[in-house]
Parts: sequence; structure tokens; C-alpha cells
Amino acid sequence: MRQEFVNPFLGPAQLVWQKEFGVPLEVTDAKAVSYQYTTEDITAIIGISGKLQGNVLYGFSNSVSTEIVRRMIGEDMDAHDPMALSALGEIANVITGNAATELAANGYPCDISPPMILEPSGSTLTSTIPRQILVTFKSELGILTARIGLTENARYQEKAA
Repeated sequence: MRQEFVNPFLGPAQLVWQKEFGVPLEVTDAKAVSYQYTTEDITAIIGISGKLQGNVLYGFSNSVSTEIVRRMIGEDMDAHDPMALSALGEIANVITGNAATELAANGYPCDISPPMILEPSGSTLTSTIPRQILVTFKSELGILTARIGLTENARYQEKAA
């Protein structure tokens, strides 16, 4: 997994967090991890296709999810309520959409899928991309993780203009 596939997610995550929740988000760790992943309390998955293929998994604890939803919707709500889950998916979608724009500007045009939400924690997912990068972010709301697993798509063909 190449750094140039990971870096486009860092700035958008920080920007979205600051804009939506009014608090800074800092990168505290980034490390290579294997192809297996155990889901968080709530995990949002966004698929990526195009010149790059793979997915990004965003992990939220129940406490972080509850605070995010409170700040987005303006009321206390169970983080597992369908509206709350939709809000968490939208955060993942906005971060990934901004990262996809940056990837395209760097010569890697790609599309993103609508978010899928997995809950509760403890499910094991296995990826076909053997090396992934797990980025841990921290803010006063708590921890956000982003597991980025992207590879170049050997079958990708540029669209005719």
C-alpha cells in the first residue's frame, strides 16, 4: 500500500471533523496491518473503484458515534437509530468523497460507493488486499479509525472524453 493512496484521506478527515463538529482531529498513529479486520461498535465501509480499487473502513465507538450524531442532528439519539447510522455513513461518505477528488487530481480517478454500516462490533472481515494502512485519529470526541485498503486496478481503462 502506497503512501500516496493514504495521504489524500488525512486532510479531508481533519477538515470534515473541524467543519462538522468544531474540534480538531489529529493523526496519532498510522501503521501497516494485515488483511483481516474486526469491526468497531459501528463501522462504515465505502467501496472505491476506478484506477484504484478497494475500500475504506471507518470505525466509531458507541460514545463517539453518540456525540457525532448529537452534534450533527442537534439532539440526543441512540447511535444505532437508523437516522444516526445514516449520519455516520454520511461523515464517511464526505471524507471519502473529498479524498477521491484529491486522488483524481493526483492521477487516480475513482468512484465511491454509498456507505454500508456494520454493527455491532466483533465481526471479522477479510480483504483481498493484503496490506492496508490503519490510521488512528484523536479528538476531544474520542477516537476515529480509518482502515485504508487500496490497490491499482490492472483492468482500469481511461474513459474516452
